Amino acid sequence: MKTFAENYDEVLVPVIFQPWAKELIRAAPPWDGVNFLDLGCGTGAVTREVAASGVSATGLTGVDMTAGMLDVARKRGQEAGISANWVEADATSLPFPENQFDLAYCQQALQFFPDPVKALTELRRVLVDGAKVAFCVTTDLSENPLLKSQSAAMDKYIGEAAGDSVRAICSLSDGAQIRAYFRDAGFKSINVEEVSLTLFHPDGYEYAAGAMGGMHTGDKLLELSAERRDECFREFLIGLGEYFDGKSMKFPHVSNVVTALA
Repeated sequence: MKTFAENYDEVLVPVIFQPWAKELIRAAPPWDGVNFLDLGCGTGAVTREVAASGVSATGLTGVDMTAGMLDVARKRGQEAGISANWVEADATSLPFPENQFDLAYCQQALQFFPDPVKALTELRRVLVDGAKVAFCVTTDLSENPLLKSQSAAMDKYIGEAAGDSVRAICSLSDGAQIRAYFRDAGFKSINVEEVSLTLFHPDGYEYAAGAMGGMHTGDKLLELSAERRDECFREFLIGLGEYFDGKSMKFPHVSNVVTALA
């Protein structure tokens, strides 16, 4: 059986995290000689996109607190011929000296940091003055039909705690609050822009089985009968309404894209 991280990289990264990685690079383009940090890197989607952009970086570093995610990041990086430093660490205690990085990305992780200001302050410490950062943070559940339908299906078939694990993705949707966090951590020239990407998967049922079955609550789904799991996946697809055509999914995914200078 595939691990959670392997399933995440195979199912969720191409549909959600790779498009957002491209958006972060658009918001803060890398350059030849850059030494950059991918904070909360997961399986390395942003790092791989930077490498694929063709820039010649002096340093590629990905940090995550989950060893399993880093194992997949390391493997996928090696397969792509990427020389990167993958580091297991908490965002509030980075094992780097001051003034090391001149660019940093963080996609869909800030909302999961228990103390966002402390994490951002620590990030500021390891950045050179004037370094640029680009973050993306999912907006409200009402703006994200995929997550809204997924959480409702999890509530019904597994329980509210499972649905809460999806709703947590949308737990930091207030752009003003995000701006305040960056300001309190010492960043300047802070810009928060709501961006909507249109995302796609050619087989909605395949996505549902992979994404929902591959979440941290996937073990709870396995406790259901095959028939009940099938009902759960179909409930999710029906909940997408106009964004599911009976086969494929095409849906908006909205996030606040944040850029700032150290």
